[in-house]
Amino acid sequence: YEKKRILLEDVPDDYIRIGSILGSATPSNVIILPVLFEGEVKAVVELASLRKFSETHLSFLDQLTESIGVVFNTIEANMRTESLLEQSQSLTKELQSQQEELKETNDRLEQQAQNLQNSERLLKNQQEELQRTNEQLQEKAKLLSEQMRQVEFKNREVEQAKAALEEKAEQLALSSRYKSEFLANMSHELRTPLNSLLILAKLLTDNVTKNLLPKQIDYAQTIYAAGTDLLSLINDILDLAKIESGTVTLDIAPERFSGLRDYVERTFRQVAQDKGLGFTVDAAPGLPVVIYTDEKRLQQILKNLLSNAIKFTEKGKVDLRISLAKSGWTAGHPQLDAAEKVAAFAVTDTGIGIPENKRKVIFEAFQQADGTTSRKYGGTGLGLSISRELTRLLGGEIRVESIPAKGSTFTLYLPFTDEPAGVEAGTEARTEARIPNRAPEPKLGPAPAKRSSASPGQKAGRKARAQPQVSDDRENIQPGDRVVLIVEDDAKFAATLLDVARESGFKGVIALDGSTGLGLVKELAPNAITLDLKLPDMDGWAVLDLLKHDPETRHIPVSVISVANHMHKCLHMGALGAVQKPAVKEALQEALAKTRRIIE
Repeated sequence: YEKKRILLEDVPDDYIRIGSILGSATPSNVIILPVLFEGEVKAVVELASLRKFSETHLSFLDQLTESIGVVFNTIEANMRTESLLEQSQSLTKELQSQQEELKETNDRLEQQAQNLQNSERLLKNQQEELQRTNEQLQEKAKLLSEQMRQVEFKNREVEQAKAALEEKAEQLALSSRYKSEFLANMSHELRTPLNSLLILAKLLTDNVTKNLLPKQIDYAQTIYAAGTDLLSLINDILDLAKIESGTVTLDIAPERFSGLRDYVERTFRQVAQDKGLGFTVDAAPGLPVVIYTDEKRLQQILKNLLSNAIKFTEKGKVDLRISLAKSGWTAGHPQLDAAEKVAAFAVTDTGIGIPENKRKVIFEAFQQADGTTSRKYGGTGLGLSISRELTRLLGGEIRVESIPAKGSTFTLYLPFTDEPAGVEAGTEARTEARIPNRAPEPKLGPAPAKRSSASPGQKAGRKARAQPQVSDDRENIQPGDRVVLIVEDDAKFAATLLDVARESGFKGVIALDGSTGLGLVKELAPNAITLDLKLPDMDGWAVLDLLKHDPETRHIPVSVISVANHMHKCLHMGALGAVQKPAVKEALQEALAKTRRIIE
């Protein structure tokens, strides 16, 4: 604002008129005066006159507006004072009301305390009565026990007949158990050598020392690519074997759609761009925040579908759309029809398409649309078969629509619930249902250990000193060094981990079994630990549990290295994180970098 008076001497005829009952006329002067108080405009006064304003008039009006400003400010201050008074009175009343309510609450609590004391006395009397009743029941139980002995004698013949059936059922259960253990061991034995192969090939490819020829780096890249392809094939075969044997377990947890979208973007956008394809991920409006499912298995299914879409598309684009669906799956599907909501993940491509007579074949193991597809694009034909079976375990279905030479759309339908209640039980039921007449698995436990006067720490310490060691840094540790303890049964992979640790600024000490590792933890107090779960002498989970329940070691960051993805369980038990075998160099370096940040 200008905060100055404005005097208009040439007033337009149509601006304003001064009138009365007898007539009206156009003013010759109009003056606009600001009403100020301490430099702040409180009001504006506009006056019109038939005659010109003289200096006396102007001086008078200036003095008048100053007085009016004082009056306006006084009125405004009085209004604020009255408002504050009303607020104060209101708060006083509210405080009094709250004090009365608090007093009433205290009275009720005192009454409840009295009632609890009365209930306690009554409960004590009831317990005494119950004890007398129990004594009477014990006498009756003795009589019933004698009668039961007689009944048992009569039932022995029936039990002998059942024993033969139970023995056969146990043999079947043992066969299934041994098959599962064989698959688990095979998974470990196949993937463990791949750890060293992939990491060493990656180290050679990086050529940190700059001593390799370009041709040698190409050889290392070829080894790394071949090892990665072999790992993918092993994973597919073992997944299919587990599915067929009914040993797949699901980890049901809330999965955020935003996190799933980020995973897809992070995994496939660069792959599509490298091939010159468009790539979009679209989440429809109205999607809930989370879906309760197995995060790892859902990602595995989408990875198979998107990998196929990109592989079989030479030009154009690949899209993923996530939405809620009301139809589209096979009519009569028990889980999808009964679900309150159904999530649809539609993967659309502009690739080679699938003939109608081949759309069922592609979901069978080791099958592709035709032989030329396998020769041109590669692959084993296991991805869709595994995806279909995993989808069934999750209670869903995969549907395909395709036009040859124009493209395909694979849609994954999954039942959606806002509450996880009953999901775990349903998962268990679906997994067990794949093995008819499956008897309970026998409990195979370790033989009882002989008693020893030595403490566990003394035993572990003696074993740590007696066991032949892989060459490491234990003799070169100086005060202030960052030390990582590598608990790994495979000596070659342990040596590879040691190299990665050294590159990351750590000195490393290797233990080839769990008890040796526990002894070295007590002896060396390392800054960090990498822990393999499959150890020769004890379960890796037991080692982690001992570390995290010992006040002297619970603070040490532990990174679990395992064939399976146990991230949720690792975090729940207090581990820093988990790296899945075959571990790539970058994943190990990231785990050690995270450990270093915690130490610092």
